[in-house]
Amino acid sequence: MKNSLKFGVAVDVGETRKGKVNQDFTGILLPGWFNKKQPLLLLSDGMGAYGGGEIASKIAVQTILRVYKHYSRKQVNFTEILDKGIRTAHKEIIRQSKRKKELEWMGCTIVAAVPTESTIHLANVGDSRAYLVNASGINQINYDHSFVAEQVRLGLITELEARTHPKRNVLTLSLSARRDNVQPYFSETQWQENDVLLLCSDGLWGPVTEAQIQAVLLEFEPQQAADKLVKLANISGGPDNISVIIATRRKEPVTLDDADITRPGIA
Repeated sequence: MKNSLKFGVAVDVGETRKGKVNQDFTGILLPGWFNKKQPLLLLSDGMGAYGGGEIASKIAVQTILRVYKHYSRKQVNFTEILDKGIRTAHKEIIRQSKRKKELEWMGCTIVAAVPTESTIHLANVGDSRAYLVNASGINQINYDHSFVAEQVRLGLITELEARTHPKRNVLTLSLSARRDNVQPYFSETQWQENDVLLLCSDGLWGPVTEAQIQAVLLEFEPQQAADKLVKLANISGGPDNISVIIATRRKEPVTLDDADITRPGIA
């Protein structure tokens, strides 16, 4: 029997932002009777300092979903498909930002994954993350476009220092209405049975340690793990909107059929 995927998704506005709009947006397209494409997982974090962050994240997710739905099954270059989707989403954010003055600074991050039988095809812009987790460890498999990440890569600060750095929320790349072009980061990662793929916003990976995330993902099934990670982020202060998408390989049927799920994470 071939490996199938099991999924979990959870969103929350965050403990300190109760009563406010959740600027994160998630989307999942799963295969079913009328859709034979590989799954597509999307997570976007609206840029909270700017007006319209929740609009930008929704545009990003829905535009990439639309582009993905229209690709031919004979077109199997997922890097090209994700690149087209992200660039189309960026253009749509720019276009819609011109409709209202309060939207002229809107922007968001995006992390997108197409998990196949043996490979995770990944693209991202910004600092929403993708992790591959198993008993051997937890590894970030995408690339943070942020000031502190650049400082860590240059050896100027440590990862521990980056967690509390005053510029930890400064992005060096985003899907911004004020940016003419974007160059997404692309990667392909092999995965095995029982490996876990996690997509999350900084509302999770900021307040919750990687060791804690790994422990939860290895102990619980995807949906239960997603709910527990959100709860853990809130227990740890919940300083931002929290979004979690989990996929794991199992020798079991896919748990959702023919699904097109988008979640704006309203509290």
